[in-house]
Amino acid sequence: MAGTSQGTLTNDKGEYRLELPPGARTLLFRTIGYKTLEVAIEGRAVIDVSLEPAPLTLQEHVVMGYTTQQRRDVSDASAGVTGEQVHETQVATLEEALRGRVAGVQISASGEPGRPADVVIRGQNFLSNAAPLYVVDGMYLRENPNLDPDDIESIEVLKDASAAAQYGAQAANGVVVIRTRRGRGDTRVELRSYYGYQQIPKRVPMMNTTEWAAIARQAYQNAGQQVIPGAANPPPISTDWQDAVFTTGAIQDHGVTVSGGTASASYLISGGYTQQDGAIVQTGFHRYNFRVNSQLQRGRLTLGENMALSSTRRQFLDGFPLIDVVRFPPAIAVRDSTTSSGFAFGNDAVPTFGTNPVGELMMQDNWGRSNQVIGTTYAELQVLPGLRYRFNLGVNLEAYTQDSFVHRGQLRFRDPLLPARLTSRQDERTSLLVEHLLTLDRSFGSAHRLNAVAGFTEQRETRDTLAAYREGYTDENLQVIDAGQRSNLNNGGARFENALRSLLVRANYAYKDRYLFTGSLRRDGSSRFGPGNRYGTFGAASVGWVLSQEPFYPSIPLLGRDVDYFKLRVSHGVLGNQDIGDYRYSAPIVQGLNSLFGSNVVAGGATQLALANPSIRWQSNRETNVGVDLGLFESRLTVTMDYYRSTSGGLLVDAPIPRSLGVVGNPVVNAGTIRNSGFELAATHRLEHGDFQLNTSLTLTTTRNRVVALGNGGQPIVAGPFGVARTAVGSPIGTFWVLQTDGIFQNAAEVQASAQPGAKPGDVRYVDRNGDGQINLDDRYAAGSAIPDVTGGLFLDGHYRRFDFAVNLRGSAGGKIFNVARYWTDRMDDISNFREGLSPWSPTNPSTTTPRAVIGPQGASNANPLSDRWIESGSFLRIQNVALGYRLPDAVGRWLGVAGAAPRIFVGVQNLYTFTGFSNWDPETLGFADPLARGVDDGAIYPNPRTITFGLDLRL
Repeated sequence: MAGTSQGTLTNDKGEYRLELPPGARTLLFRTIGYKTLEVAIEGRAVIDVSLEPAPLTLQEHVVMGYTTQQRRDVSDASAGVTGEQVHETQVATLEEALRGRVAGVQISASGEPGRPADVVIRGQNFLSNAAPLYVVDGMYLRENPNLDPDDIESIEVLKDASAAAQYGAQAANGVVVIRTRRGRGDTRVELRSYYGYQQIPKRVPMMNTTEWAAIARQAYQNAGQQVIPGAANPPPISTDWQDAVFTTGAIQDHGVTVSGGTASASYLISGGYTQQDGAIVQTGFHRYNFRVNSQLQRGRLTLGENMALSSTRRQFLDGFPLIDVVRFPPAIAVRDSTTSSGFAFGNDAVPTFGTNPVGELMMQDNWGRSNQVIGTTYAELQVLPGLRYRFNLGVNLEAYTQDSFVHRGQLRFRDPLLPARLTSRQDERTSLLVEHLLTLDRSFGSAHRLNAVAGFTEQRETRDTLAAYREGYTDENLQVIDAGQRSNLNNGGARFENALRSLLVRANYAYKDRYLFTGSLRRDGSSRFGPGNRYGTFGAASVGWVLSQEPFYPSIPLLGRDVDYFKLRVSHGVLGNQDIGDYRYSAPIVQGLNSLFGSNVVAGGATQLALANPSIRWQSNRETNVGVDLGLFESRLTVTMDYYRSTSGGLLVDAPIPRSLGVVGNPVVNAGTIRNSGFELAATHRLEHGDFQLNTSLTLTTTRNRVVALGNGGQPIVAGPFGVARTAVGSPIGTFWVLQTDGIFQNAAEVQASAQPGAKPGDVRYVDRNGDGQINLDDRYAAGSAIPDVTGGLFLDGHYRRFDFAVNLRGSAGGKIFNVARYWTDRMDDISNFREGLSPWSPTNPSTTTPRAVIGPQGASNANPLSDRWIESGSFLRIQNVALGYRLPDAVGRWLGVAGAAPRIFVGVQNLYTFTGFSNWDPETLGFADPLARGVDDGAIYPNPRTITFGLDLRL
């Protein structure tokens, strides 16, 4: 009864009885997934009502892996993205479409065409690969599935241990469950096509030749050396190397889908083509894709398959051109017909040892080609009502080839002239999955719902590799192995195999739509461990309480009226990890090695290359999650909040050993503990007013990563260029470990009072943190890490009559970046170019930020790479996507000859603008793809381009 704590519940037929006190005027009807309704009593004894579905219904079914649940019954921590949300972004990969949309998921992507993004779910809990498991229509994949985003129907990210435990050993880094589209209803033809162009949206302002020469003269004069000719008399050349390397790229995507279905059969056939010409010269990506999904039901038997074929071709970014593009002096031209390569480089007049960045890209043909089949086929038999047996066969076949051909020609001052050379690698990968699953999905009366699965699953993977090297090509257009010389050749090949065999049980139970329980148990056996430690058992459970379904809920102040849905969730579980590679528990013996004995007698032999550790065991990841789900104002606003704490113990790490032991590889040991914790918020609001609709979604994630313990006596692990990143107890993984700077020495008195007696006025002053009176590596400190404190996204999409629009923003705060490119421009002891406006210290310019320019060893201390001079904030806020579409009137469709096609035209802009204090092109950096050295802008980071697209959708 409205305005009171008095109420009742309906029975399973929807009937109810309520005693009304005197003066009662209004009844309030409320249930999950429907709009709240207020009805005036007006003296009536019987009041029957019918409720309308709420705009954001909790009745939707979501694929949670081996089971399917209604969203309202989920007690795990998971989040979903619809196919429509993926399609509206006009991107080449699905990871790009996910950025910022899911709380707890950090996705870092570069602008390099075809390069997979880095995906980290709830922090890094492993010292090696942090990528999640992808499950595409039931098939397990350990890497980017290379799907056409238009084929996606839904994506569900399983974040906590309870949601992911059903996948056992492969789920330690989280799971991304992808369901592709199915055919439904009458035959339908969809065509989608767009074109666009791409540009690097930012330039790093650099000096021209005149400005560069002035600083270079100062550097030589301060060192007491003769000024080089190129600085004493600058040539009439002023090359803008960014203009020479950056270009206007193009992107196009075309796809067609034919689908349909009846009550007993369905089909979907799609094909597409994507081409992306990069915004940096000599980079690109092409993809052809074809998909067939079908299902046929005859009586109690259902047969079906989901099969995707793709062929991709990717031209890689070579070398470190984004260091050389700012390092190379403007006094050097791009091309020089007198050199062996046809490209200019350093000389006695301008003695830089940088590499011509244009030549670096143009003189190397580096292509990767992949032909891949990913699919599942299944047969399902309804044994009894609600009880089904399913046989599932999955396959992932990939033939991959990468050819890297380097043309003959010099690109760097005083480098030897090397012959043309080819490195070719071929990989054939086969992954087969066999599953037997028994599923129970029943309701018992009106109070009990049970959804459970039990099964056996086995996956076997094989990888065959061949590699060859040749050099000395007389015809550089003939880039095949047999065209090279027979001298200095190198060939190699190997086979790697692994298998995973598992038993699993998972059950979801709901009682009266109020009390929820989910439990998972899985026993995995992995060939990657020794016979004594091969099997591990992992499990998790979660409980949920839908408080808003309790009879007393309406009487709770502040909640009972406006918060129409309130659910509490708690989960805990343990996951395993086996990502150490193959055969690491054993000691491999390499055969076919030749040695000289006696009178130059060549004898064949074999040797052990690594130490064995048959005692290595599973890494365990323990996680606890507490969450709440809210629906407010008739579910127009939904809010999900989670707090998690994850501890990974028995880390699988490579133990460093002295080379004097005579082995090459480090053994794997269980050593160390990592802890991750954080808070996640996801909120969605829907506004409807006449013809206007607006959906607003917000995600926020906080992350705290700490190393609790390390093996090998707690010795830190050093990684990254110059050893700048350190993983140590008490700090996040990959913390930047550098000297602390304290401005610039202004006079001799300051130098005399410091711990740097050899310094001079104008040199960088470092902090003697340990107080021992000298500056050395013992004075380093933790200057932050690439792990952000907060990440988030804001997404708005809506409709007004025939118009639709979308605006997406996402951001990151608290992460740090080691700017290697700025190290080369601001070090002040090298003949590189300098950033525009850089003003080094001098007696007449007492700078407190930039040291004196001095060439050679006298300036070495100022160019120390292990310094926080090169550490910058990686925080940013990016306008990721802006799109506007218009559905043309039917008359236009008839005039175009496509009556009933509902043609839609659209324009989109990606990466419109980035608000950041980072001095380089893009604060979103992938580094060397080393999980122990994230956040390193190393000169191979392809900036995210600004992309403008124009497209057309047709539906027949």
